Amino acid sequence: MTLPKNMKMFYRREKELIEYTISTDPPEAMYWSTYRLKLGDIKLHIKLSRSMASEIKKEILHDIISRETNPSKKRSTTSTN
Repeated sequence: MTLPKNMKMFYRREKELIEYTISTDPPEAMYWSTYRLKLGDIKLHIKLSRSMASEIKKEILHDIISRETNPSKKRSTTSTN
């Protein structure tokens, strides 16, 4: 199976679109349900100061995590009789 490389993604911050990619090691980890995305996996494609880049990466990471389902937080549907 060939995995796509350099999938362009965009994050809207105020009126600005910020282009970024996710680069995991190994690359197929991007598709694993158990992989925990890290700040270092997010690569911005614009030049920013370190503090601004860090802040934007944290926002992107929070946005991704808040939208993903977390299998460990699903409730069990077993009944106790």
